[in-house]
Amino acid sequence: MKPNDDTGYKKTGKISPAWLVLPVSVALVIIAGHIGVTRSSLVDTEDASGNQAAVGALDLKTNDIDGVSQTLYATSMLPGNTIGPSTIQLRNAGSINGSSLDIAFSYVENDGNPNSVNKNANDTAGTMEVTTLNYGGSSLLGSVSDANSNGYKDVYDLANAALSGLSGLNVSSTKNFEITVQLRSDTGTDFKADGITLTMTFTLNQ
Repeated sequence: MKPNDDTGYKKTGKISPAWLVLPVSVALVIIAGHIGVTRSSLVDTEDASGNQAAVGALDLKTNDIDGVSQTLYATSMLPGNTIGPSTIQLRNAGSINGSSLDIAFSYVENDGNPNSVNKNANDTAGTMEVTTLNYGGSSLLGSVSDANSNGYKDVYDLANAALSGLSGLNVSSTKNFEITVQLRSDTGTDFKADGITLTMTFTLNQ
């Protein structure tokens, strides 16, 4: 995208900061305590607006594509079952190096039917243990605190973690992000049909 008057961006001689935010949504519908169906969808999207700098552009791609959906299905998920490991390849397809990468997590409630006991999103996130969280071949789990003090790292903890200032990507370089989530084996039937949508946001910084 070239700078123009319509975008409100004016080219100057100064080096302006640049960033690109890619939301990647993973929808998890948890069915516990009986044989059922759980689907997990992994969707990659990209918003290219606002990523033009005066001296070049950052262009972070996921799995080497822009704005294309990918779906990962997991069926008959029971307590103890896992989703993943899911691997997302991050690549700097721009013309300038990215000095650092930030990863943020958020979630909203996404329940199935029937849902006899309506657990909230925080309760549900606490049943989803994160067993793998890697970036560039190194585990990030040590940087995630047990925010709800339940003795393990879960999706609730991810949403409260500050994973910023990670190693960036130079032009044309790639790094993999990997995540595995397990429905805790001690999850009770009160969570039957309770679910969340987890959003992972990657920000490549100049």
